[in-house]
Amino acid sequence: MVDQNHLQVKTATAKGEPTSSWTQNDTNSPIVMDERVATRHKTRSRRHWILFVMGVVIAAAAASLITYYTTRPKSTATASDASVMDGLSLLNPLGTTTLVKTPAFKYKCTNDQCVQQNLTKDERTTGTTLGGDGIISLRVCEMTCGNGSMLPLPQTYSLKNPDTVAVNVDSFKHQVTGGDATLVAKMQTAFNADMASKKTLALGGIADAGQSATIVATIQSTDASLGQQTDESYELKIAGTTVTITAPTVYGYRHALATLQQLVDWCDLTRTMRMVATVTVKDSPAYKHRGILLDSARNFIPIPNMKRLILTMGRHKLNVLHLHMTDSSAFPLEIKSEPRFNQYGLYQSNMVYTQDAIKDLVAFAKIHGVRVIPEIDAPAHAGAGWQWGPDFGLGELTLCWANTPWMPHCLEAPCGQLNTQNDHVYELLDTIWKEIGDMFDSDVYHLGGDEVWFPCWEDSPAMSSAVKNKTNHADYIELWAKFQKRVQENLWKRFATKNITLWSSDLTTSPYFQYLPKDRVTVQTWDQLWKGDQKRLTDAGYSYIASFQEAHYLDCGLNGVARKDNGWCSPYKTWQVIYDQPLNPGVALENNHLVVGGELVLWTEVTGAAAMEDKIWPRAAAFAERTWRNPNATWLDAMGRMTIATYRIVESGVAADMIQPLWCRQNPTDCTLLTY
Repeated sequence: MVDQNHLQVKTATAKGEPTSSWTQNDTNSPIVMDERVATRHKTRSRRHWILFVMGVVIAAAAASLITYYTTRPKSTATASDASVMDGLSLLNPLGTTTLVKTPAFKYKCTNDQCVQQNLTKDERTTGTTLGGDGIISLRVCEMTCGNGSMLPLPQTYSLKNPDTVAVNVDSFKHQVTGGDATLVAKMQTAFNADMASKKTLALGGIADAGQSATIVATIQSTDASLGQQTDESYELKIAGTTVTITAPTVYGYRHALATLQQLVDWCDLTRTMRMVATVTVKDSPAYKHRGILLDSARNFIPIPNMKRLILTMGRHKLNVLHLHMTDSSAFPLEIKSEPRFNQYGLYQSNMVYTQDAIKDLVAFAKIHGVRVIPEIDAPAHAGAGWQWGPDFGLGELTLCWANTPWMPHCLEAPCGQLNTQNDHVYELLDTIWKEIGDMFDSDVYHLGGDEVWFPCWEDSPAMSSAVKNKTNHADYIELWAKFQKRVQENLWKRFATKNITLWSSDLTTSPYFQYLPKDRVTVQTWDQLWKGDQKRLTDAGYSYIASFQEAHYLDCGLNGVARKDNGWCSPYKTWQVIYDQPLNPGVALENNHLVVGGELVLWTEVTGAAAMEDKIWPRAAAFAERTWRNPNATWLDAMGRMTIATYRIVESGVAADMIQPLWCRQNPTDCTLLTY
């Protein structure tokens, strides 16, 4: 409601009449104005006081930060170590503030389980010493009780002595005989940086720096190449502060260092870093190929994110990063001799994998025992980057490009499928693989080869005129097979020793096997298990890599791309499902050698760099144990170690998902809900 008196005053003022007659309720009256002035003074005083308090708080916080950054432990990595850690310093997401320096609990290993007990009043008052009736801290108990905390668990190991020794994580000494000196030095730098980062766990500070430990290693070969046939075995022994490593190759040596990292941890009872005092490990992988496929085409994944992934892969002895580098939606790989691939295939100008960046990534991965395998998918999943042919006199290179509606011509927008009747396609593919050979040193190349959608070819005069019956899919499979034969022969002319991998498809069934030499081609099988691809392939003498959609697809159960659902391969694949899934279902015993290994698969339709890590970890840790150890036990046997591994991953700064409440880690005997 409008105040009429107020309106009258304003009207009078507008007419130039005297304004000495004010209403008491008028906001411009002297009474109200005096009150407003007083209120303003009070408000200003409060503001000044608040600003003063805020200034004091900010100054105190700044002083604390200055003190922290000038007194915190320094990393052992130097500027020259950039090729090893590449600036990816390990984070401390738990913070550094601690209000309680003396823990409330101690642990005792009982029946291979860490049992929590309260510290006595005297122990809290006077402090504690390690040992004494088997009383130890949680992390030390985890390292030495039962199967310990190693993941993946070694093939054979002896961990019967619960004793540990205080070690200085800043001063591991290395004495190495053999191996490639340059690569060995970089692996040592990475190991030292990881060890030094453990000090972020030392809430309240380290009371005793501990002794210097010495690593005495013998590497039998100086060969630094990393391939599918590389011997990754090793032996590791710890006696006090002396660590002895024997390995045929530098990569076995690196795996031994990864195991050693899991045998050193923080003890909050004694406020020291502890290393297991006595252990013997003899270890080798069950499978040669233990990988993760990362789709870097559907959504761009920056190189630093890939390096973070490689770091964590190396810590769990996963040895293959398979990059799905191109798809119908993008061509982000730099091809210098044919820039039109990028001109027409990039999402934006900075979303490109330059050749220098790829070379750096490959070199970085080798330090961590990981080989990078490139995939250029063809003839399907090839659109963006190929659509410029008609404008430059080369004819149609890709067919059905970005057709709308897309559903009749492909399985996912945008459509795109190579024109296998155009000779320029083969020339351009040869150009791509030639430059890939300069970027990647992998002994295996992945040529894609999945989800060819025949209706696309049926609608193309160039393709349909090349078959007898344009509606007979068998005729198109024959065209596809001839395309594959020509591409791989061109590849082998350029790279005589390279083997290739293809996705399972119509092409990897009889009678089209004839185009795929058994000794040069490995099939990556992704189809439903009930179809029995793994048995059919091995019975025919073909090797395969397991990427079963029922267990190994990390993007399942999230959300659909074009529909309101949980995605085409729902449900979500839990770490338990991944752990319990053998890689050789239905394979005859005499054909087990044809199971090369497996890969987890992360297609990125609904995943970007910001959310990549928690979709991979800790599920990939479960896969690491399946592919390295290939255990007979189920996920129940690994539950405790998986929980510990998850916290190790998080403590390294990686955004992993949790698999249990923290209370369950601290009370493992009381948190077993299921017994089957």
